[in-house]
Amino acid sequence: MNAAARTASGASRLAGRRALLIGAATGIGRAIAQRFAEEGAAIVIADLNEEGGAESARLCTAAGGEASFLPVDVRSDASVRNATEQAVRRLDGLDVLVNIAGVMRVGAIETITDPEWSLVFDTNVRSQFLSVRHALPTLKASGRGSIINMASAAGFKGGPGLTLYAASKGACIAYSRTLAAELGPSGIRVNAVCPGFVDTPFNDPATNYMGGRKAVDEHVGRAIPLKRQATAEEIAPCVAFLASDEASYMTGQALLIDGGML
Repeated sequence: MNAAARTASGASRLAGRRALLIGAATGIGRAIAQRFAEEGAAIVIADLNEEGGAESARLCTAAGGEASFLPVDVRSDASVRNATEQAVRRLDGLDVLVNIAGVMRVGAIETITDPEWSLVFDTNVRSQFLSVRHALPTLKASGRGSIINMASAAGFKGGPGLTLYAASKGACIAYSRTLAAELGPSGIRVNAVCPGFVDTPFNDPATNYMGGRKAVDEHVGRAIPLKRQATAEEIAPCVAFLASDEASYMTGQALLIDGGML
């Protein structure tokens, strides 16, 4: 259903929500941003990719949403703090924090270097800690705070060449579940989203490692009951659901969106 159809049907489950989306310049992140804007949220998009982030914001506003862009380096505490503070000022508060930023490195474990390990864990895991730390006071004041962390089905079950990536996503799941227990008394829900195979360029390293698109398609046909990869647009509604009152009693969950793979 497109934005006009949703508006006509009265669907505005995120109306009044103020959301910071970190890592929404392309792919799943851009689809989430567009879905949030279509469903009535006021959003700030933060990303290291300034061209892509600005384009995401433009697409959201062109569709009638309220969106703006801020640059951020999620590996820098100072940068995350600055982006979060600016987003809170622009939105006059914050109700939803979505941590989407991520990076993938693949290879046999003996080929993984220390800098690669640090890059992946800093980007995929530490960034979620930094953003929560700086957003937490405002989320507590919201009274309906929701934190949604991007993890992966790989955090449940990895595969050859994915040890580093899977380890980082497993950490995201454990972090989200534990944070939910800690922040529940403050009225803040925390959930993780765990996509399986999604057809975006983000997964190109894994595709190349597996032998190319034909090999991936053959694997998908064997391993996934729905016999196909997801699109980014199929992940976004699940994130919008977790941000909404429809998920008001849902916290500490790792939501698999994997076509039945697991």
